[in-house]
Amino acid sequence: MKYHIVSLGCPKNKVDSERFAWVMESAGWKYSEEPEKSDLVLLNTCAFIAPATEESLEYLSDIIYWKKARPGRKIVLAGCLPGRYRDDGSGGMEDIDLVIGPGDWRKLSSWLGVASDVTAQVVGSGSYRYLKIATGCSNGCAFCTIPAIRGKFVPDRMDAILRDSDLLVQQGAGEIGVVAQDSGSWQEDGTDITSLVETLAARHPETWWRLYYLHPLHFPYRMLDAFSKYSNILPYVDLPIQHASSSILDRMGRRHGVKTLETIMEKIERSAVEVAVRYTVITGYPGETDSDFKLLRDFLGRYPSGRHIAAFSWYPEEGTREYSRAIAMGDAVNDSVASERLAALSAVGDALYADWDNRLDGRELSILADDTHSGHTVWDAPEVDAVVSFTKSVESGSVVKARVVESSGAVIVAEPVR
Repeated sequence: MKYHIVSLGCPKNKVDSERFAWVMESAGWKYSEEPEKSDLVLLNTCAFIAPATEESLEYLSDIIYWKKARPGRKIVLAGCLPGRYRDDGSGGMEDIDLVIGPGDWRKLSSWLGVASDVTAQVVGSGSYRYLKIATGCSNGCAFCTIPAIRGKFVPDRMDAILRDSDLLVQQGAGEIGVVAQDSGSWQEDGTDITSLVETLAARHPETWWRLYYLHPLHFPYRMLDAFSKYSNILPYVDLPIQHASSSILDRMGRRHGVKTLETIMEKIERSAVEVAVRYTVITGYPGETDSDFKLLRDFLGRYPSGRHIAAFSWYPEEGTREYSRAIAMGDAVNDSVASERLAALSAVGDALYADWDNRLDGRELSILADDTHSGHTVWDAPEVDAVVSFTKSVESGSVVKARVVESSGAVIVAEPVR
């Protein structure tokens, strides 16, 4: 029997998919790269915002068509889509054999008849992998669906995290991304997120460690010292600031103002090592005025550490506080204005990249080879940021010393030197 997994959305979903794969293989199933050769497809969905929900539903429609093409095929629907939209018994789920929520590998295990009194491991390969250290979020931002989907923040235990890290390294990971909905909130018995990452870096000194999703309210300032203390803790800050207008931040329920963001960025600028910041922002938020948007645009262009901007327009997500409030107040930003502001942020992002292009040109860098012809730098997260193309083949999974011969935004060309 063969199975195939489709994993949509963020790295945290990928970790859940790897645990699902472990359960499947414990039950005697074999993985197949091709759905057409599979007897079961597990669709691990994302439903954080409307476009992600639409993508998940489109995949589900295709998989239902796949199932009907041959008798005996099975579908498992997992992840945020069923986590957010519970089955109310009104129908429409007849073609799905099993529905499980985010990361619910125990229900999958029970359905397959596998013992569920053990901890699921991760099954996978690749030069970069992800290590999940917590589930859920307790920040309660007005625009966010995460607490409704995954619940409040629950940290994983350190012994389990260390066990998973050992397994990922054994499976060949050259870089491991540490992920949670709010990584800065992780702690256990006085050990905070910085101490955890330092422990991981010391435990596996040949592995790169990248920390994701640092809510400004819980920003770990000591991590800036860890960048210089451990060369394998990558000088990369994934910072979802969401906005830079205090009035909009207050409406978003972020519980901090612009001063907090300025303090974080000023400390990053004074760091002993060169740090790259990836901003996540929302524009077109209800009540956002031209002056609010100018504050956001100016903030993003102010600091040389800024390298990447992931910008989104606000979506009226049903079930969030902002959904009903924006309708009641009638102050949602016009779609065309939101689109114009999104395009303006793209121009700011281009300017940040241009500055980094000048800084990187001709430099010799350490680059992790994701395959024989491409990789990524310490300042670029795999899959989402800039990609390095090598001028000649290299060993996949190795750290390559290479000289940058061309840098143009998200495209870097580098020549291996040794």
